[in-house]
Amino acid sequence: MPAKNPHPYFDDRGAVNWYTRFAEAVAVATQSGKYIFVEFGRFA
Repeated sequence: MPAKNPHPYFDDRGAVNWYTRFAEAVAVATQSGKYIFVEFGRFA
């Protein structure tokens, strides 16, 4: 099943649900009992 929230900059083929708002990611992770992976950088 593809992810509901695709990566905002590249196609990861739906492997992971990506969130661009930290508070939203925390809420979803807390509710589902999962960890958060934080990816950050800059658009170049």
